Amino acid sequence: MTEFVEVSHEEWFAAPVDTVRAQFADLQHHIEAGVHPRLRLQVLSQRGRFARYVQEVRLLGIRQRDVFEREIAEDGAAMVDTSVEGFNRGGSLAFRFAPAARGGRDGTRVGVTIRLPVPRGLGWARGLLAAQVRRELLAAVAEDKRDIEVRGYRPARQPAVSA
Repeated sequence: MTEFVEVSHEEWFAAPVDTVRAQFADLQHHIEAGVHPRLRLQVLSQRGRFARYVQEVRLLGIRQRDVFEREIAEDGAAMVDTSVEGFNRGGSLAFRFAPAARGGRDGTRVGVTIRLPVPRGLGWARGLLAAQVRRELLAAVAEDKRDIEVRGYRPARQPAVSA
């Protein structure tokens, strides 16, 4: 039976839920703006609430390449990326978005849960893996927060329709 490491974090963003949700879902923006400099992303396909993409990252000194399939809930309140191929096959990234006020200011609460399989034979390193995943998760959330609150993420314009 596969063992998993699971790490969760919640963060408040000073932006409307639609903006935050759009930024988290916008793979092309993440690539073009270099939102996460330690990740390499490549979009394979994207249609409506579904996407398929490649993610490469170095974790514990090991280069990890995974193909993820993304599904965004119909109501937009959640998004789940599941690794269907690669080093972390069976693992997932789950995101939850909810309006939340803080200090009298409207914003968005984002919950992120990363669930990754522990490589066979490395059960002894479970705590080390969890600590590294937590560091990477906190760094990634901080990068998204900076992109939204400091850079001022704006959803991509729709391409012009030619007649």
